[in-house]
Amino acid sequence: MTEVPRVRVRAVDLAGEAAVASYDSAHRYELGIDFSRPPDEIADALTDLFQEAVDTGRWSRSGTGAHEIAHHASEEAAPHPRDDLS
Repeated sequence: MTEVPRVRVRAVDLAGEAAVASYDSAHRYELGIDFSRPPDEIADALTDLFQEAVDTGRWSRSGTGAHEIAHHASEEAAPHPRDDLS
């Protein structure tokens, strides 16, 4: 069975350069989101990033059937960094 890449999502300061940044390899995927940017800009940047990965063939549905994915342990997502500001 193919090893599933590790996914890591972090809040980062991209110094106004972009709303999101990523690193993508066969063994890991890292996504940085600059939450100081407007939510619509973040959503648009994520859509563009993910669509480009699909359009170029880096990401495909081959070998990702639900029966295969179900065998892998899932991890709970980290809370949003601003959730604890109350």
